[in-house]
Amino acid sequence: MDAYSQTDEIRWSDIDANGHVNYAACIDAAGDLRYHIRPRARLPAGTLPATRHRTSLHGHQARFLREVLLGETVTLTYRLTGLSPKGMHWTVPHGVLKASGKKAVSLDLATRRPVEPGPELMAVFERVPRNADFKPFPIRAGWSSSS
Repeated sequence: MDAYSQTDEIRWSDIDANGHVNYAACIDAAGDLRYHIRPRARLPAGTLPATRHRTSLHGHQARFLREVLLGETVTLTYRLTGLSPKGMHWTVPHGVLKASGKKAVSLDLATRRPVEPGPELMAVFERVPRNADFKPFPIRAGWSSSS
């Protein structure tokens, strides 16, 4: 599998006053894809609440490359581009591809306030497809050598 992906049609509520897809719709679609990855990655329902694990996004960045208009179909993709040894920090760029396969939006998401996720989520990370430029995170100041 090249990446986790989800195909969506652009709805009226996704469009801004200029007729383009708005930023919030892109961020919401990326969040929806991350939510739907759990069962596809075989992470049992209720696992994260039971372990008190929550993700905390450090930031969102979107780079709009091509117009996406009402009624178009797009495919959102999810791949890891970096992961700390214990899975407490990671980055995930979400691709937004037009029906032609050309990238429309690039979304970069990263976490903050690390909590060690436990073996269930680490097993999911092991199953998530790696981007071609994937590399483990270097240890940063403030991280323990095992995070």
